[in-house]
Amino acid sequence: MYISVQKQDSALIWTIRRPDRFNALGPLIGAELLQLAMQLEQELQPFASNQVTEDPHYRCLILRADPVRRGQNPPIWIAGGDLKELAQIEAPVDGRAYASEWARIGLILQDLPIPVLAAIQGAAIGGGAELALAADLRLATRESSLHFKQLEVGLATGYGSCQRLVQLIGQARATDLLLRCRRLSAADAQSIGLINDLAENDEALELLIASVIHDFTRLSAKGLMVQKRMLQGPFVDRKSQWADRELDLFQQLWRHPAHEEFLRNFMKS
Repeated sequence: MYISVQKQDSALIWTIRRPDRFNALGPLIGAELLQLAMQLEQELQPFASNQVTEDPHYRCLILRADPVRRGQNPPIWIAGGDLKELAQIEAPVDGRAYASEWARIGLILQDLPIPVLAAIQGAAIGGGAELALAADLRLATRESSLHFKQLEVGLATGYGSCQRLVQLIGQARATDLLLRCRRLSAADAQSIGLINDLAENDEALELLIASVIHDFTRLSAKGLMVQKRMLQGPFVDRKSQWADRELDLFQQLWRHPAHEEFLRNFMKS
């Protein structure tokens, strides 16, 4: 088990813990996270559909990962995809199936009737940045960063995140981030709207998380659900279509020469 499940006041907290792999995402963590997401989706469905009148057990979901620190370097929150696991996936169709699992996680999180927060404590690289995009709000420490380096490994965004990024910051900025493999400091990410609130350090982040939980607790649970649904607007009916299209394109890159070369060099290092 790589994901711990806790409850803090009215919040549900999922924390990724795999320090030996810098919390890198792969099929193992993906399967575990998808199961948790599906269970929560099923648990909250009656509240979202007016089948029950009482409030749900949770007002929000918080995605976390224990930061991994090495020496004086900034911490790693999630180090992209787990290349050791991904190197075992050879056929493009299997690469698509892997990415499809993570795309489904993102869509479930986006569709949950409660707000989803990502609490970033360090570098969110590649797939880590994509997972953070699936949250409704992103909180971070000042030493955190977002690094969209998918093209550097011979791939592209693989978790159905390209259009999500466009929706968040617009076509021009998304183009710049993805095509130029940009690394954004936490301050720069906040300036363009990818991070909502910054904390000076880990201790301040805990206080910020507690404050957000308190904000949600004092509000109407049904009101939060309805407002989140409204915020998705017309985008809600197009999500599965663009996700499938992105996965079809992603499959074309799996084990393509540039991706193959990157994996080969990584396994030699």
